[in-house]
Amino acid sequence: MLESELFGHVKGAFTGALGDRVGRFEAADGGTLFLDEVAEIPPVIQVKLLRVLQERVFERVGENKPRRTDARLISATNKNLSEMVSEGRFREDLFYRLNVFPIRVPSLRERVDDIPLLVHRLLSRIADRHGGAVPGITDDVLRLFRSYRWPGNVRELQAALEYAMIRSQGATIDVHHLPPSIVQPSELAVARNCILDEQAIRMALEKHHYNRTAAAKELGISRITLWRRMRDWGIASRTGANANHLRRAQETAGGSKVPGSEQTSPVYR
Repeated sequence: MLESELFGHVKGAFTGALGDRVGRFEAADGGTLFLDEVAEIPPVIQVKLLRVLQERVFERVGENKPRRTDARLISATNKNLSEMVSEGRFREDLFYRLNVFPIRVPSLRERVDDIPLLVHRLLSRIADRHGGAVPGITDDVLRLFRSYRWPGNVRELQAALEYAMIRSQGATIDVHHLPPSIVQPSELAVARNCILDEQAIRMALEKHHYNRTAAAKELGISRITLWRRMRDWGIASRTGANANHLRRAQETAGGSKVPGSEQTSPVYR
């Protein structure tokens, strides 16, 4: 019960109250109390919270004895409290009591350059908690993370990494290890480098005579990613790739030479 958590209770105040309990405000007397997700506090608790902030007085659940506290309150929310006040879902007087010195923390999608650092920090934390080694992570995953909107911010990122670590079983984390909700159709343009099939890669390479720079550009991926996909699918950078291409063209033309074929040599970039 939130009221008991914040203000404490006395023995017998409700079923299961087998003894007195000190609440958060009482325990934080002379210090600082952090109250997360303040927008989720029910209206009846909002009234009592307002009293504590205004009068520095509260009562434990089940007693009428006023108790004082000198705790400083820091609160956080991912909701728009101003809109909630306008909609009547959050007390206006409490809002102004809390909104003395607001600090806006940018959402994860607003600071994509921080994602690689956050990923490695979170992976280390998760690995420490589970007693395992910190896994590697591919550039494809980081690229996808940069494009994703992260409605759940860092918590969603941490959940995605935990899911991926479980699926990867110690191997390097790749896109196919991520939750399905992360790799969705809206991210296909960015994630296509991770889900391209062998046929698409071969077609692009043959179209551009195994010029990896041109093939990668058409596929919308980097040359390094293309090289990795070629390695994964066993597609070698064959020196005879262009010759094979021209030979097939000659056979299709009935054995006649394709103009300029005698002067063409494989080009690899």
